[in-house]
Amino acid sequence: MRLDIRQFPGTSSLVRDYIHNFERLARFYAGNPQAPGAYQEQAEQCEVRSHPLGQLRDVLLAQGRRWDAPAIAARRIEDLCRPRAVAVLTGQQTGLFGGPLFTLYKALTAIQLAARLETELRRPVVPIFWMASEDHDLAEADHIQLLDRTGALVTLRHAPWGSPAGFIPANLRLGPAIAETVQRACGLLPPTEFAGALREGMAEAFAPERTLADGFARWMVRLLGDTGLVFVDAADPALKRLAADILRREVDEAPRSSRCILGASESLRSLGYPVQIEARPDGVNCFLLADGRRSLARDGDGFRLRDSRQTIPAADLRRLALEEPERLSPNVALRPIVQDALFPTIAYVAGPGELAYFAQLRPVYQAFDVPMPLIVPRASLTLLDPRVAQLLERFRLALPDLTLEPEQLASRVLRAHLPPDFDATLAKARESVTEIFRGVGEAIAAVDPTLKATVGQTAGHIQGHLGQLERKAVQALKRREAETRQQIQRVREALMPGGKPQERIFPILPFLARHGPALLETIRAAIDGPGWDHRLVTLRTDRDRDRDTDREGM
Repeated sequence: MRLDIRQFPGTSSLVRDYIHNFERLARFYAGNPQAPGAYQEQAEQCEVRSHPLGQLRDVLLAQGRRWDAPAIAARRIEDLCRPRAVAVLTGQQTGLFGGPLFTLYKALTAIQLAARLETELRRPVVPIFWMASEDHDLAEADHIQLLDRTGALVTLRHAPWGSPAGFIPANLRLGPAIAETVQRACGLLPPTEFAGALREGMAEAFAPERTLADGFARWMVRLLGDTGLVFVDAADPALKRLAADILRREVDEAPRSSRCILGASESLRSLGYPVQIEARPDGVNCFLLADGRRSLARDGDGFRLRDSRQTIPAADLRRLALEEPERLSPNVALRPIVQDALFPTIAYVAGPGELAYFAQLRPVYQAFDVPMPLIVPRASLTLLDPRVAQLLERFRLALPDLTLEPEQLASRVLRAHLPPDFDATLAKARESVTEIFRGVGEAIAAVDPTLKATVGQTAGHIQGHLGQLERKAVQALKRREAETRQQIQRVREALMPGGKPQERIFPILPFLARHGPALLETIRAAIDGPGWDHRLVTLRTDRDRDRDTDREGM
């Protein structure tokens, strides 16, 4: 089942227009990925610019060996170095146990799009996942959310790291306490025939001696390694050395790129769109890595650390960019420039937030003379277990309905269980009361005009009693339908937990526990292209599959 993205809860005005009214936003992007010939034109632009593919090959192969990537990943890295090769990139912050479902959907969208374009363009098209392993927002990456046995949403956080606070996922070691975190996570998963293998896979990927970024990479390779998706660790010093010139230019020319962003932001706001990146007039779009990530600002001829009064001479920061680029980290605005300077990127698969911040970056691409890729929205899915799908149909609910507060949603559904003529009978009674007391009022007024107000009060009291009867009837229905209320809550928490889309809350773990490895094939089959709409995917159980097999044999 497909849902128009404009009806999907939480979709921004910019995303709606990007998909359905691109001309309004055309000046902010390289091109419309839905336009005929757009990918061919983009591929030809990639050929004009040279990329350090030979050096990249060595870096990527070394990274893959670190994560035990399968042979197909190495073959795809070799494909990237072939003539006319291009890449489809996506990426995400490295999160505990793979992070929310949308991370997987981004990866699978890139895989699907690359496979399709390879056939259409008749050239190698390699899917690449850029791991943002230097993102310092650990509050987003150090936990997962699951439902407990009562159906309540639980946040499971891994706090006792094996490294001091302030470190980034690239060097934040999981530590011995990760074994307990894995155990607690598995305790919240359904005890199925797949649970044991799932627990072993989690424990192997997220071993105590690994960093959060390495654990993420191993977990994603375990899930998607056979697809040929190539993972890239952005924190690798060898990779940063290949990007040293971009970092050097950012330092030399700051705050040029920030002012480019501010100009694009002003144009977006004039059209009524919110902006995703809040740039500053003195901003430098890279961090200094020293006890965590530290923001830099241009200060006269030098630079200043925003969290202190410490200043750095321009010559020192420039030397750092050229000789020790691993000590700098591009921020959200410069990261795409680094990616697309290194890789011949034909398209980037973006989440809604990324799609919005790319609207601010076209002048930055131009400033660095790097071709901006086509920006493609990731696939958007809601996974439905069969029982939840049945309840959704039974209660005649759609995803937007599930954004209501639980009590509002329950009242709405339960009201539909009242006798079919209940509302009509009450409405008729109210009309009758109004009509009767209109006549009574006229008759009483003829005797004593001062009593007309008393007649109105009496009518109001009766209308109030009718409303009270209606509320009591609904309350009585609620008491009788306690099971129904639980089922409604179950549907809401499964599909729109806390009123937010499932793909932004749950990891893949509970679905893998219920459906096993076959689940990944189901999701891959459901992602037949970019996220031009939202798909509701009903997951079949083994019993369902066996039943279908029996029918085919009849």
